[in-house]
Amino acid sequence: MLRMTPTDAQTFWISEKIPNDQLLLYCFDGQSQSIDELRRSVVERASLIPDLNVRIRESPWHLDYPLWDPMPVDASLVRVHELPDDSWPSCIHGIEKLLENHVDPRESPWTLHLFHGVTGAPRCSGPALIAVLQVAHSLADGKRASAIARQLFSPQPPAKQKTDVRRSGSAEILGRAALRLPGQLVSLFRDGRAGHRAQLQLQADTESGVVAPQAASRPKVRSNIPPGSHRLVRMVVRDSADFRGDGVSVTVGAMTAISVAMANYLTERDGSVPPELGAEVTIAKAGTPTARNHFRNAGVGLFPDIDDLRERAQRIKASMDERRARASHPSSAASDLALNAVPGPLVRWGVQQYDFTAVPDEVTGNTVVSSVARGDADLMLGGGVVRFTAGFPSLSPVMSLTHGVHGIGDTVTISITSSPASIPDIDVYEQMMHDAIDEVREALS
Repeated sequence: MLRMTPTDAQTFWISEKIPNDQLLLYCFDGQSQSIDELRRSVVERASLIPDLNVRIRESPWHLDYPLWDPMPVDASLVRVHELPDDSWPSCIHGIEKLLENHVDPRESPWTLHLFHGVTGAPRCSGPALIAVLQVAHSLADGKRASAIARQLFSPQPPAKQKTDVRRSGSAEILGRAALRLPGQLVSLFRDGRAGHRAQLQLQADTESGVVAPQAASRPKVRSNIPPGSHRLVRMVVRDSADFRGDGVSVTVGAMTAISVAMANYLTERDGSVPPELGAEVTIAKAGTPTARNHFRNAGVGLFPDIDDLRERAQRIKASMDERRARASHPSSAASDLALNAVPGPLVRWGVQQYDFTAVPDEVTGNTVVSSVARGDADLMLGGGVVRFTAGFPSLSPVMSLTHGVHGIGDTVTISITSSPASIPDIDVYEQMMHDAIDEVREALS
């Protein structure tokens, strides 16, 4: 039994205010196993993966950080969904419903949803098997969740790993918390001073031009309104070559296409687009992960006022590079150390006091972009071969449009998640995204 890191515990407590489940979709072409055989094989495989054999156990009276407790894996965690007509649009509607419901990581931090016999799925020659792994963000960030899915769907069984199956009583948990408290207070003082010194160094490095200044806030647009309870999703599945160019990565190419689609949509719907349009992008932290969530968010410009898409892509790349350099400054690591020294009750209290429903006058980004490469297209499930993968970053009171960029093999999917409140005509936006990718491909080639 392991104690949660402060970062992951904070993510868990935030999820009670703003649900932040991840949904990882994998589309498999064909299916030779019966659905009952398939469920049994998935349960058997999941029982071998340590990350899928734990759940959260709160500390007694919330006097410490929560714990990762052993959890049995059974067939209830693999849910088969019957569709009204087995069509791809019906499957999309089913996925939208999944986004409106959330796992309770104290019961189980994950569920696998299966839609079988789906006709008309992109890049499939016949009926498809759609697997959607729903994961609490406290269990894994995007990179780790993708690694879990790869273990679940790989043709090779996962390497044998030891799962901690110990379970402590309340008295033992409280005793450990009491023993840690003096050390935490010393660390809080020491690491707090180190963090202050690092912040002063960051300020000096910013003033001297060694690192870029903090990203400027951006004016709100229609994608920054509260989304309401309903969700809309679309998936634009393309060749990875459509996004690449000289010195342009898939992520930058995809963000360039997103900038075009968003600008076109805002112009058509609202008559204008702010030149400060930007995205809140997830950026992996430097170094070896010490928590299940090992990333930061940063504001990156989308530069809709630059007409030349090659130049726009280079500006987006430069903005990304600036954010990564600032995120890797020693002050960031010092900030993490300071958080690690804070006792759990204080972190939990801070989350409870924060008003997550408040909508600021300006925002970090006008959309969220999360980009993860999910490796080779060698995954299989039920006898079917993977054709594409997708993901749906969650919405929040200040963000009602997000984009996932997920690649596997030679395909990349831009997943659009929104709500009727923000993007009521999502099919129009989906077509604009296809058209934008065509423009980017032509410009970068």
